[in-house]
Amino acid sequence: MRGDEAGNDAGDGVGGPIHLEDVREALESETVDGSAERNETATADGSAMSEESTMRSPKVIAAGHLNWDVTMYVDRLPGPDGEVRIDRLEQSGGGSAANVAVGLVDLGGRAIVYGSVGGDESGALALRGLANAGVDPGHVLIDADQPTSVKYVIVDGQGELCMLANEGANEAFSAADLDRDTLAQADHLHLTSQEPETATALSTAAHETGATVSFDPGRRVGERGYEEVLAAADLLFLNAREAEAVAETTDIDPWEPDDRVVAIKLGGDGASIRTPHGDVSHPGFPIDPVDTTGAGDAFAAGFLATTLRDPSITGDGFSHDPRDYELPLLVGNACGALGAGAITARVDLSWDAIRDRMGESPEADLLIEIRT
Repeated sequence: MRGDEAGNDAGDGVGGPIHLEDVREALESETVDGSAERNETATADGSAMSEESTMRSPKVIAAGHLNWDVTMYVDRLPGPDGEVRIDRLEQSGGGSAANVAVGLVDLGGRAIVYGSVGGDESGALALRGLANAGVDPGHVLIDADQPTSVKYVIVDGQGELCMLANEGANEAFSAADLDRDTLAQADHLHLTSQEPETATALSTAAHETGATVSFDPGRRVGERGYEEVLAAADLLFLNAREAEAVAETTDIDPWEPDDRVVAIKLGGDGASIRTPHGDVSHPGFPIDPVDTTGAGDAFAAGFLATTLRDPSITGDGFSHDPRDYELPLLVGNACGALGAGAITARVDLSWDAIRDRMGESPEADLLIEIRT
């Protein structure tokens, strides 16, 4: 759903436009490093954001895959026995956990990556890239007996892609390798694709220390036995296909959750945040995609950076009031659009870039549908 359709189809709930000026005022409290520019500012629904919420700098552990990406840009994807010319080739750090951590730091948060790489040049380059981005890579396990996971990404002229990957060392880490003092100092644990047993143990340990947990299981969610960690997560990030897989293979209904928040990414149609008390949807920002690799990670980084800064939303677990997620949803969609419009899986996020992305869109595209 796009444009003014979203604001006029609120069903039996509460619907209406989020005005561009309100969003700009809410984001004016953020600078590139995430500090507050003033003590009080309006949020998307016109309420006041306190000094505490704008000043908070959450500490997040992002656990999961770290890759080295080799991205090839072509005019079209080759068919069977086909051949196409590579127009551009890029190499960069990748992996969902690493991508989200970099995005969080870009938006003023503090992030630690927990995962594993091989003892080779690709692993060294991946770790150096994290350190240069301001992410703490000191807890990454180096497995000298395995190669670093390398993903070969082929992107066509419309931004669509296919991937080839070796498993490598990216799941060599275990929950036992993470120092419990480090986990105890974190506000939030963000899990991405990894061994189900590791993810379950990490989520259990995080809840024992009082941290909240989010989980983005990735495209293999229906195959990997993630039932326990899906049930333990306070917040899930899924695309529509993954949401259907969760509904088919577990007791969780992502579209109508009864005890968690679910962010369902809808690609060019924006996203919908589902809660036990209703949902909030936004049609996204129009963009000509360049490379959709990592766009979902950029969405997660923007959404988490916004919610975790506000203790009224996440101070006692994730709120189940859908109206609390209006601004995080807008920021997440803006970050996703920035990610889809950038080369490689990593995009330079900033509050200035988010404001500019929102400002480029007609105000009709900021209409949000809320159902309670």
